[in-house]
Amino acid sequence: MPTPGRSVPRVISPAVWPCPQPESETTHVAVKIRLKRMGKIRTAIYRVVVMDSRTKRDGRAIEEIGKYDPNQEPSLIEIDMDRANYWRGQGAQPTEAVAALLKIMDEGTLKVAETKANKKDLYEAALAAAGKADGADASGATTAKKKAAKKSDAAEAPKAEEKVEEAPKAADTDSGAASADSVDADADASATEAAPVADLPAGAVAALEDGSAPEGYTVKGNKDSGKYHEPDGQWYDQTVAEVWFKSGADAEAAGFVKAGS
Repeated sequence: MPTPGRSVPRVISPAVWPCPQPESETTHVAVKIRLKRMGKIRTAIYRVVVMDSRTKRDGRAIEEIGKYDPNQEPSLIEIDMDRANYWRGQGAQPTEAVAALLKIMDEGTLKVAETKANKKDLYEAALAAAGKADGADASGATTAKKKAAKKSDAAEAPKAEEKVEEAPKAADTDSGAASADSVDADADASATEAAPVADLPAGAVAALEDGSAPEGYTVKGNKDSGKYHEPDGQWYDQTVAEVWFKSGADAEAAGFVKAGS
């Protein structure tokens, strides 16, 4: 036991004393230069990005330094080489696909698509070519105007035709007039009764040119059979008349016999 009147020394726990802490180790992040997929399912396009290798493929990037589109012909490759070289100098490692793209950019073998002409320029060039071919219109219209026919030409054409038609009329002679009269006379004769012919039986006439009976003749006669047919006869409609008579008495007087008797 401690002696009365004397103080007891205080015991301090070792945990209270300050202990030296171990030095913290620097964590190095693996940075990659790789492709980030964008676009549609079957027409994907890519962006060249710098990101942590532990980040998922389409995750957040540290920096975007270019783009790559394999759907075009030739493929579109646009990379900021200053930033790419900077990150490579910092230790960033490109993937195989990006390394191939960087190689193309470094070697200068990139194929560039031809620049398409502006549609407005093509349109103006087409207008200029059309103006040279067909003659430029002062009004600026793109469609050529139809040329109106000259009134003098249109008026002279009918007059020339009238002169051609009048020439034969002026050349008509008396013989021409006589021939016209004869034609009219023939037409009138055909419209009237057929004149008797010498070889026909007495009282008989021939049919008209159209095969019809002369006016007033209703009885059909057949010279081969020597018979005649009246309108009320049985075979009247089926019989072809070789000669016509006005009545059955005239036919019998000419030696014809009534059919069916």
